[in-house]
Amino acid sequence: MFEAQKKNALEIQKTNMNIVDYKERDEKKVEQMFSAIAPRYDLLNHVLSLGLDFRWRKKVAMETGKIYCRRILDVCTGTGDMAIELCRFWKGQARIEGLDFSNELLEIGRKKVKKAELADKIIFREGNAEKLPYEDEQFDAITITFGLRNIKNRLKALKEFYRVTKPDGCFVCLEFSRPETPIFSRLYSFYLAKLIPLISNLLGSDPDAYRYLGMTIGDFPSALELVSLIKTAGWKNVTHYTLAGGIVAIHRGTRN
Repeated sequence: MFEAQKKNALEIQKTNMNIVDYKERDEKKVEQMFSAIAPRYDLLNHVLSLGLDFRWRKKVAMETGKIYCRRILDVCTGTGDMAIELCRFWKGQARIEGLDFSNELLEIGRKKVKKAELADKIIFREGNAEKLPYEDEQFDAITITFGLRNIKNRLKALKEFYRVTKPDGCFVCLEFSRPETPIFSRLYSFYLAKLIPLISNLLGSDPDAYRYLGMTIGDFPSALELVSLIKTAGWKNVTHYTLAGGIVAIHRGTRN
């Protein structure tokens, strides 16, 4: 079922050169794509997830609550929704830093943080997930939500996350996964390939960017394969569970 989705994605890509190569994931091209859709980024996230993204981020924040955190890094923070959720969960007791390669997305995040009167609790920084601009062992927790798919060298990034995490710290990843039943999987593939680009176009965003979204989801490792990749990067006690019938998965690992 996902093989068919990959084949369709390749055909679309051949006929539409505006779509970023989902296998190559060239950093500059991906950054430009996300910057271009920044004005409708939050709206599309909420609409296309049917509002479930709010609940999913709360679960990520709860996973960080299994240890005591003073400083948390949210990688690929986008417009800062996860950073804001972390700040609210920790009631301002943890310093939250959000990192992303798109300044346009970060500027929206800064405005949201200022409006929420959290500017003294959350800071944003432009940077590359594969080469984090931090010294070793700086953070109690690292989070990434719907960003790992877009990183070119995922193993390198996971090792970077490990490097900047303190001993006994944790890593929490929320990412799209694969539905658990054949029928739901086919419906989901249709939703990704056909409906999401249509909806994004109707809401004034770039449908090509959301075709890329479907391609990256179909090509992303399964939940169990991701467990193996996270372990390869050095993380221990790696666990995962799925939500919404397998549409998304939350992975958690610790640094010893």
